[in-house]
Amino acid sequence: MKNSILIVTLTSALCLISTSAIAAGGHGGGHSSFKKGVGKNSCKATVITRTKPEHLASVSPQSEISFWVKGIDIKDAKSVEATAKKIPITLTVEEKDPFLAFKGKLPDSLKGTAARIQVSVNYKKCPAEKGWLLKITE
Repeated sequence: MKNSILIVTLTSALCLISTSAIAAGGHGGGHSSFKKGVGKNSCKATVITRTKPEHLASVSPQSEISFWVKGIDIKDAKSVEATAKKIPITLTVEEKDPFLAFKGKLPDSLKGTAARIQVSVNYKKCPAEKGWLLKITE
């Protein structure tokens, strides 16, 4: 009889302890968001904005595309890649503090079709991706 009471008591205590540990979750262990942005390896918010032409716009073949990337330095500009229908686009970059302005032309092989423009920032510290669709006329 005493053994069964002891087992029930221990089981109840273990359940309460484990419930408290689960509820605490990630509230400790040095994972505070207070120190975000401090230190050399912290993630800057890499953001791709100002995509032109706009999503679903109709454009002529070999039209210029452009976009801005914020959160990377000019020395990391080579980590930015753009494709149209998985065909690489050659990009030029201009530094405009606090962002980089990228420009390129649609591949000449794309005519009379729709193409997804995909921009990837392959930046180890903070990668980013963005895509939009264009209708390319004949």
